[in-house]
Amino acid sequence: MNISDKDFIVAIELGSSKIMGVAGKKKDGTMQVLAYAEEKTAGCVKRGVVYNIEKTYQSVNNIIAKLESVLKTKIMRAYVGLGGQSVRSYKCIIKRNLLTQSYITNEAIDAIRQESYEIPFSDYEVLENYPQEFVVDSSSIADPVGVMGTNIEGEFLDVIAKHNLRSNIETVFANTNVDIVEELISPLQLANNVLTDAEKRSGCALVDLGADTTTLVVYKNNIVRYLVTIPLGCNNINKDLSTLPIDEAETETIKLKYGDACQDTDAAEEGDSQMYTTTDGRQIDVSLIKNVIEARMGEIIANVSTQIVNSNYSGKLLAGLVLTGGGSNMKNIVKAFINSTKIDKVRIAKNVNQMVVKTSNASSMTLDNVQNTTILSLLLAGTVSCGGDAFDGTLDMFGQQQKDEERRKRQEEAEAAAKAEEQDAITFDAVKADIRSAFDKVQKQIVELDKYGRDKKVRQKAKDMSLNILDEAIGEKYENAAKALEGKDKFRQSLKEGADLAEMLKKAVDDLTDMVNKVNKENSAWGRFTKALSDIVNEDNN
Repeated sequence: MNISDKDFIVAIELGSSKIMGVAGKKKDGTMQVLAYAEEKTAGCVKRGVVYNIEKTYQSVNNIIAKLESVLKTKIMRAYVGLGGQSVRSYKCIIKRNLLTQSYITNEAIDAIRQESYEIPFSDYEVLENYPQEFVVDSSSIADPVGVMGTNIEGEFLDVIAKHNLRSNIETVFANTNVDIVEELISPLQLANNVLTDAEKRSGCALVDLGADTTTLVVYKNNIVRYLVTIPLGCNNINKDLSTLPIDEAETETIKLKYGDACQDTDAAEEGDSQMYTTTDGRQIDVSLIKNVIEARMGEIIANVSTQIVNSNYSGKLLAGLVLTGGGSNMKNIVKAFINSTKIDKVRIAKNVNQMVVKTSNASSMTLDNVQNTTILSLLLAGTVSCGGDAFDGTLDMFGQQQKDEERRKRQEEAEAAAKAEEQDAITFDAVKADIRSAFDKVQKQIVELDKYGRDKKVRQKAKDMSLNILDEAIGEKYENAAKALEGKDKFRQSLKEGADLAEMLKKAVDDLTDMVNKVNKENSAWGRFTKALSDIVNEDNN
């Protein structure tokens, strides 16, 4: 099937076991999968995070090339999933006093929601923000806009991740000549496409059992309530098996053959004498293999169970648990989760809940495979066409050299920009240190002025400091350093710290100025006269 239409969507998933790319087209309420490609990610992605940019670029580039050869069209842009061990939720409560009884406006809600983005972690950024509930003058209200009140309290759930999660992906795609349409939070897109509306309303937990990580998303009343990524996955089972010892290349096959998340006691006893022969001729007791697999899977499930309790929704999940990801294929996985979590309603989601069909060009993709639910969810989220000009699938030597040269140039520019950004951050940290030092000097001067205010030199020193120290500490140098970091999310917390320090210093200088005026007045001729007169009056009264 030749495809020359630009009107298709492309999604890329950077998984821990493999990178996948898929192209599809929406037609009559159905997603048609037009092309599919995958690459193993050994040495590229670890626990969902890109840690070798060059190898990841090569894999993504290969996937793009494979998709283009099928589509016969250049890929100009793509949707990309965000996931990994640093993705989690952070709940915060913002309070606001309106001073007088007044109607709560959209602007007031927007203001407190914006404040909820200010997370107290300098190396994290907010990927998404979900309002949980509002309280107006002690009354819980779902939608407070238009309600009269004096005090409003908003609870928000920030989905956060480390800055390098997004920046590393953007660096990879900058080298491929493929723009990122949108970076989608993979576990949330997955939840949107495997959970039913009834499950999200009644309360349920989605558990994605991946290769390097296990992700938990909790829903209640159609709102995301909790998200956490546990740094344990099915690859940990492979590592355990390699200690028996079994060759690492053989562990995946053994796990799939003998994996049992909840062994039957009688069956386990019967299998005590069964032996497995490795490729190098050694024999290992199968019961030992099964015990290793069950123990590690049990640890993963126990961590999930603990996180469900931590979410404070363990007794409110009326729709139970929904399992997906490669680990959900393991024998007796449902039984193991029921035993550990004490939640008796557990199902496995093998398919997305929208109609998806594939063409002959995407025959290598299995639609009812739990390992493909995330990439299909990313594809279904797409709305922007990703195609470009027609492409015959070939690239001449000169064109390839030119492409490589452009990539090297962009990489050098990116490295130079990163270095400059790092220097800007160091400069701003130095400015903040200067502000702290200035604040300490002002505080010390206030103490000195309080003790030795009669000394004219001390008063003059304090006056000079009150007039000059603000310009020295938060003048042009501070403004330039802050401007260099403005608009960059990763430095938002640092900028806030600088602004708070600047305000703290201004208040201290105001206090010093007030004290200088007070002490000068007390030590003027009139001040000394009125004090002497006051002392005489007090003596006469005594």
